[in-house]
Amino acid sequence: MAFTIRFRVWDKQEKEFSQKGFSLTLDGKLLKFGQPITNEDNFIVNSFTGLKDKYDKDLFEEDIIEHTVAKGGNLTQHTGIIRYNNEHGAFYLENGPPLLQLFSIRKVGNPYENPVLYDLYLKSKS
Repeated sequence: MAFTIRFRVWDKQEKEFSQKGFSLTLDGKLLKFGQPITNEDNFIVNSFTGLKDKYDKDLFEEDIIEHTVAKGGNLTQHTGIIRYNNEHGAFYLENGPPLLQLFSIRKVGNPYENPVLYDLYLKSKS
């Protein structure tokens, strides 16, 4: 079985995501149309988790999601940011459980296209 690595790239100058024309070398260098990028600081790469939310939207690293937690017979909504955990080799919610343990996930946004939402999330955690 083949595994395809997918990612999206946020262009800080253009203020948009793209997947077209970008590739990664084995040592993690970003290329555009096969050529090395000289200004790598202008780009942010987010890995695809391999999962979709309940509305069939792709979930990427750093996406903000809402999910349902069942505890003691009660269901509660929680919000979190998807992060990759190198130690476990899996995607987790920041300071939370592995993504695969969640259900009823809804993608809310990401910090690049909706920085206000991200700021609200950070304020709610402090």
